Amino acid sequence: MGYNAATALAVAQSYIGRATYSMEWNERDGQDIGGTLGFDCSGFVYHVLNHAGAWDDSYLKRDHYTGTLRVDLLAAGFVEVDGDHVQAGDVFLWGADYGKGAGGVSHTGLFNDDGINIIDSSWYTAGAVNGAINIHDHNAYWALDNQPEYHFFHYVGGETQDDAPEQPDNSFTTPIEPDQNLEVGSKVKIPGNFILDDLVEYPKNSGKWYAINDSISLQTIDANNYIPVGPLTETDDNSIATKDQDFSNVGQSYFSFGGQVFNVTDVDADTDSACVTICGEPVWLKAGPMTEVQN
Repeated sequence: MGYNAATALAVAQSYIGRATYSMEWNERDGQDIGGTLGFDCSGFVYHVLNHAGAWDDSYLKRDHYTGTLRVDLLAAGFVEVDGDHVQAGDVFLWGADYGKGAGGVSHTGLFNDDGINIIDSSWYTAGAVNGAINIHDHNAYWALDNQPEYHFFHYVGGETQDDAPEQPDNSFTTPIEPDQNLEVGSKVKIPGNFILDDLVEYPKNSGKWYAINDSISLQTIDANNYIPVGPLTETDDNSIATKDQDFSNVGQSYFSFGGQVFNVTDVDADTDSACVTICGEPVWLKAGPMTEVQN
């Protein structure tokens, strides 16, 4: 078998808006639990890596949790690397003694890019139906967890030893707490649910659709502040992801940004707004709802 990082991320991202956090033994490995899928953090990683070729599903017949991941990752062809050599699809593992430490904080997930953002099933979403899987900033979440012991694993199976990244030197530096003063280069999340005030196809007959919400979109509404629907999750008024995700119920449906992190490319203090990149497009939105996760 061989691990494919691109496949892992495609599989992981496919569960955004479809899974609910659960640590119950019969609800943590992607089982259907009443119209949603159940995952805890390690169950999600084991599941995704199974689908990406790192191992087969025999892990389901034995104990598997954060504390068993290190041994399984090493056996599958991963090596531990430092923070300067993290790549998309690598696995992070937090917690004393590789997640085995009694009473210690433990967590795991995948890097969604080369060392900034992670995708995981997050304990803090417990109770949020279809809200478990999110993309967010590694350092910000690590700080939120009181900076536990951390380890990163990169797949080298099939690579020569010369190709393998350097071994770790405990390098991940303590992150600087975001100061919430948005500036060019800041990374932000946009938490909350927003009602779908309008849906616009732009240009007409292009097949490209954009969401509008009056509480976050700048006035006057135009192409500068249309929000591409591609990365959005359609929800109902209880913050539960809808089944069809077709954004058809203007004035009734809601949407969220799914915990994703966006780059700030410009700011305007006069209108208290910021331009963020969404789906490769610049979008001007009100700065108030934004939470800076990295200066």
